[in-house]
Formats: sequence, C-alpha cells, structure tokens
Amino acid sequence: SNDESLFKSTPIFHSLYPSANTMSSQKNIPGAALLAPSPAAPVYDLGYYVKGAAAGGICCSVTHGALCPVDVVKTRVQLDPVKYNSGLIGGMRQVVAEEGAMALTTGLGATAFGYFVQGWFKFGGVEFFKIQAVNAMGEEKAWNNKTGIYLGAAAAAE
Repeated sequence: SNDESLFKSTPIFHSLYPSANTMSSQKNIPGAALLAPSPAAPVYDLGYYVKGAAAGGICCSVTHGALCPVDVVKTRVQLDPVKYNSGLIGGMRQVVAEEGAMALTTGLGATAFGYFVQGWFKFGGVEFFKIQAVNAMGEEKAWNNKTGIYLGAAAAAE
C-alpha cells in the first residue's frame, strides 16, 4: 500500500528494521529477509545447518544438564516427602550428606545426551524450515510475513 511504502522510507523504519536496508542487495540470497545483514553473502549449505544444529544441541544439553541436581532433589521429594521436607537447598544438603556430591549428578549423562539430540533437531530444524519458507514465498512476501515464518518454522521443528 501507499502508506506502507511511505513508512518504509522513513528513518524510523530503518532504525527499527536495519536489515531492510540490505534487502535490495540480497535479492537472490535465500532466507536473507529473516537474517541480520552481513558483509559477506551468506551460504546456506550443509555446514550452515550443522552449525545451527550443533549450537542448539550444545546449549540444550548444557542448560538442562545444569538443572540435573534440581531434578534429583525434586524426584527424591516426590518419592519420600516425609524424609525430604526441607526445600530445595535443604534437600541438596541432605542428598550430599547421605550419598555424596556425585549423587546430585544422577541421570546427567542421559539428560545431556537426550537434550543434545532434541536441541540438534529443534534448532537445526528451525533454520532449515525458515529458509525453505523464504525460498518458497520469495523475499518480499517473506519479509511481510516474517512472524508467521518464525512461528511456522518453530512449530515444524518441534
């Protein structure tokens, strides 16, 4: 529309959406409408998807693995609420006193591995589906529907 093109020509639009400044120079780059501007032309090859998947896998395994001690105490409270009735910190102290500090890492390997796999496919999948949607729609239509693309890519990767 005319109002939309007028708004897109204002400095406020370009300060809110800096990647719009580079859209015309990136016409033939798949997914460029959804990515931050880059001085080099992006390449969406297998390496790109592997990096995104690996980052997701590492981040998910670290964050969920870090909460493993909380999960150990939560499980103990659920199994024996009479014995473990002093809250999270008290429960951790009780587990360490009775079984040693390593007891708080029970299930850490399985948790880290399982969430690595989940993060690998979820984050890698979001990148894959996002770029495929842009390729299918075209850059201008993708730019106008970027929220839907983000939501659809996340749902498809889930």
